[in-house]
Amino acid sequence: MILANLAPVLFFPIFYKFTPLGEEHADLVQRLLRLSEEAGAHVRGVYRFDMSRRTKAANAALTGLGSTRRILLGDTLLDKFPPEEIETVLAHELGHHVHRDIPLGILVESAITLVGLGLASLVLKWGVGIFRYEGVWDIAALPLFAMVVGAYGLVTMPLSNAISRWRERRADEYALHATGKGQAYASALARLANQNLAEADPEPWVEWLLYSHPALSRRIEHAKSIGVSRG
Repeated sequence: MILANLAPVLFFPIFYKFTPLGEEHADLVQRLLRLSEEAGAHVRGVYRFDMSRRTKAANAALTGLGSTRRILLGDTLLDKFPPEEIETVLAHELGHHVHRDIPLGILVESAITLVGLGLASLVLKWGVGIFRYEGVWDIAALPLFAMVVGAYGLVTMPLSNAISRWRERRADEYALHATGKGQAYASALARLANQNLAEADPEPWVEWLLYSHPALSRRIEHAKSIGVSRG
């Protein structure tokens, strides 16, 4: 995702209202459908959802599997961003689809989790002898388990975030080359940063440790360097 987490939208659609875009957005729909076809994502349509009910943030998403796949645009995005900027925002999401970032992310996080659980198992077995637990299942060992998992998460967080930033950079590159609209993408990123209250230029160490996306200031400057619309 560009800035916001749309997990509530994806997993709890009962809380949102999805409406197909009408004739007033026919040109935008055609642009987005063309981009989707070029990315190999066959969608059933373009829908707006009432994101403004829960947040002032804005975003777009490509959701669903097979014949259920659709493009979702938050009303906060659709009502406040020009069509060219919306096009670039969706192109970024399509970049994740093209690069298969979701299955890649699942594999990476599963591997990291598996190693962490293996390490926790070893420490708990050591703790049985040192602290005289009845076994690794002993509820008294729970604080030790929590300490190991917490420390492991802190150590591996920079790695997970580095992989995420790499995936986000690739999605940015896809969006810029798929649309050729660097200025529009830079403008969209700046607008999203303001609307979503995102930090545009964090300290390098903060970005390295905590950020799953590259610093917005660098993303914006890179987008501007790509040039203007290809028409």
